[in-house]
Amino acid sequence: MRSENEFADDHIPSSINLPVLNNKERIIIGTQYKENSFEARKKGAALINHNISKIIKKDLFNKKDKILIYCWRGGLRSLSLYLVLKQIGFDVEILEDGYKSYRRHVVQFFEDEIEQFNFNQIKGVTGVGKTLFLKNLEKSAQVLDLEGIANHKGSILGDIPKFKQPNQKMFETKLFEKLESLNRKKKIWVEAESIKIGKLNIPSKLWKKMDEGISVKLKSTVDERVKFILKDYKYFTKEPELMSNAMLVLKKIIKKDDYKVIEENLKNGDYMSFVKSLINHHYDKAYKKTRSEMDDQNDNVIEIDKINNKNFLDIIKNNKIFT
Repeated sequence: MRSENEFADDHIPSSINLPVLNNKERIIIGTQYKENSFEARKKGAALINHNISKIIKKDLFNKKDKILIYCWRGGLRSLSLYLVLKQIGFDVEILEDGYKSYRRHVVQFFEDEIEQFNFNQIKGVTGVGKTLFLKNLEKSAQVLDLEGIANHKGSILGDIPKFKQPNQKMFETKLFEKLESLNRKKKIWVEAESIKIGKLNIPSKLWKKMDEGISVKLKSTVDERVKFILKDYKYFTKEPELMSNAMLVLKKIIKKDDYKVIEENLKNGDYMSFVKSLINHHYDKAYKKTRSEMDDQNDNVIEIDKINNKNFLDIIKNNKIFT
């Protein structure tokens, strides 16, 4: 029963939103409440009754439905619709403490229950196809796609056009929902990530737990990685504005001489050389000490000659580590 902005911020998965006070109305009532709480309650009641009337006319509920209503704290907004639906004869309940109780549950899950899960990691340098490998692995094993849930490719140039990252609360809700759908007794494969994906943080206990299982490190040639990156980040070459913004970021974080090489390749439209210079002067330098790229004597190394679906499926099928 929350406003549109509250719902967009985070909500219980699969719930639908029926605001009894919309964004604008909530601001108006909130402002008036500071000046005159009695008049604000009167005006709020009128608006709520009007909106409940519209909700009822939509005929969204069936007599056999079990309806759970929640607002921010399970207060007046929930109670207002609850009383009307109850009087009509619907099977309806209010979530005690509303969205706040659900949020506490998610936070507690990542504090207390994440130890029940077991993870294996896919490691490797930028452009080796870790995400693509996981997508193929998901056909036969449990996978948690952190970058997919975060709407980000993980690197400093990982923003995906037309896809906005969720906020931290929504990210954790989606992680929680996915993890709850998986079997805790079986291994879950993840990509070895830094604790931060774009603007979002992986819950710390989950991030630490990810590093406790088997690590498989994918390796391939620079040329093969270049070809894959050109496919995976194709929007950068097709939309000059995106590339310009990316170059502004790069200019701030890499050496002047290295930047000149990258910039010159881009100006010449030599995208193969451009990506290769990105790998040499940025990716392989900037990320060599990250969890994904650091060498470990316990890593299970797999050499990749071709970064594509067919080859990855063959590797997964013929390697006992994935069974």
